[in-house]
Amino acid sequence: MAITAQQVNDLRQRTGAGLMECKGALAESGGDLEKAVDILRKKGRAKADKLADREAKAGRVGAYVHFNGKVAAMVELTSETDFVANTDDFQNLLRDIALHISFAKPTVVKREQLSPELIEREKAIFEDQVKGKPAEMAEKILQGKLEKGLFMQHVLLDQEFCNQEKFKGTISEMLKAVVGKIRENITVRRFAWFEIGTGAAASL
Repeated sequence: MAITAQQVNDLRQRTGAGLMECKGALAESGGDLEKAVDILRKKGRAKADKLADREAKAGRVGAYVHFNGKVAAMVELTSETDFVANTDDFQNLLRDIALHISFAKPTVVKREQLSPELIEREKAIFEDQVKGKPAEMAEKILQGKLEKGLFMQHVLLDQEFCNQEKFKGTISEMLKAVVGKIRENITVRRFAWFEIGTGAAASL
């Protein structure tokens, strides 16, 4: 089927991918916009995985302060070069992640930073909740509770972006989409959020 300029433009607005990449994804999906988005995200994640081991020493610190002045967040986002750190894609990602942190209030960047004591304590609670269920069913329920009740509550990269209309997926997927587009490794190094009356929570 023929791919229209409007379809290509819509896909570029949704994903930020290049013209030819969008045309190719639309052709592969038979003109289905949602499928084309998924195709581009999968390709972006694959590219990001290949770049994940490259050292990111440049970058920027970004901040978001809510309009009422009572909630704020800061995040350090690193890249391989200052050139990338100055691009619109990087700056927009930095702002989006700072906004998300102020809203979702994660406590660590990645799962490995959670304390083993916290994981074991939460796991014990969830295990008590699935007692009496068949073993296979109990294990699936337990894993689901750990994902939603622990990891998605505490881990920045595992959380779904606070504005799913803008980007449908997790912070990790958002990060990989930008990495796949710019072909340079980007990582969240650390962050902190602040709220009047409750103190501050900072990542490792």
